[in-house]
Amino acid sequence: MNQPNYSMKVTTGMYVVQLMWTLAFLGVMLIINIAKNVYAGFQGNEVEGFFNSVFIAGNVYMLILGLIAINFLPYFVGNGITRKDYFIGSTIASLLLSISIAVITVVIFFIEKLIFNMLDFTYKIQTINELDLDGNIIGDTIQSIILSPYVDPNENWLLAMLVLTVNIFVIYLLGWFISASFYRFDWLIGLVSIVIAVVFKLLKDTFLRITLDLPVVGWFSTLDFLPMSIALVGIALIIVISIYLTRILTKRVVIKM
Repeated sequence: MNQPNYSMKVTTGMYVVQLMWTLAFLGVMLIINIAKNVYAGFQGNEVEGFFNSVFIAGNVYMLILGLIAINFLPYFVGNGITRKDYFIGSTIASLLLSISIAVITVVIFFIEKLIFNMLDFTYKIQTINELDLDGNIIGDTIQSIILSPYVDPNENWLLAMLVLTVNIFVIYLLGWFISASFYRFDWLIGLVSIVIAVVFKLLKDTFLRITLDLPVVGWFSTLDFLPMSIALVGIALIIVISIYLTRILTKRVVIKM
């Protein structure tokens, strides 16, 4: 007799719920972007594409989703789902959601590009990769956290989609790790988890910059000597370690009903 695959039920449930939230988020972003660009375009100014808007706002959005992901745990456990199934299902759902956001964003980018070309609108030259670090530790850190390595979809849409997927997937995992730390332990351990998450995020960005042959800036700029192959391994390790730490935190956590 086959046992029901509860992890896949969790995957489906979490993916569908979070996708509905995501479609609402992307819809609002699209409306704002259309209004802003139509006004700018007919004023003769350069326009900023939907992809770029999602690229920046998506980091914040996925961090928030990661932070609330732990709140699904009591619901699933209360309905007879094991912590392991919750963890496996949530991990797969977060990856699928990250891919979905990237695909939807790039599809809208192509439609938008066609319309902009018909209206003779000019894309704004992006400087997202050019961080303006002035030596202020707090300001530089915040800027480095918010802005991730970027690839212009006008130049390579497939690579741009892949980079966006990696960026928002890691952000989700780190948000989930932080929320799991606060859920299981006291506020002090939670604060430590935030520091760890910041380090992981900046390391991921450093490795990604090396892989994309972009200028390496910030805390780990001294790692710019690493070859691309090592940088790719570094990105994979950050993802695996983040997932593993969250698994440890949720494995025997006391459920707060």
